[in-house]
Amino acid sequence: MWLYKLTVAARARIEECALSKREISRKLRTSPTQLYRLLDQTNYNKSIGQMLALLEVLNYEIELVIKKKAI
Repeated sequence: MWLYKLTVAARARIEECALSKREISRKLRTSPTQLYRLLDQTNYNKSIGQMLALLEVLNYEIELVIKKKAI
């Protein structure tokens, strides 16, 4: 579920930002093909680390909150 949510956020940000996909892949130091794999919502072979790096390039601030469940 996390990968899906991160992917949706990245896709939305790319649509509204001024950076081209080629520029984004250059900043990630990866190929445009790999960027398209990261943006594929059905690809679950990517890592959360890769998605966090992409969101960092897209100027997202990431907060991870882990809470104990209420019993």
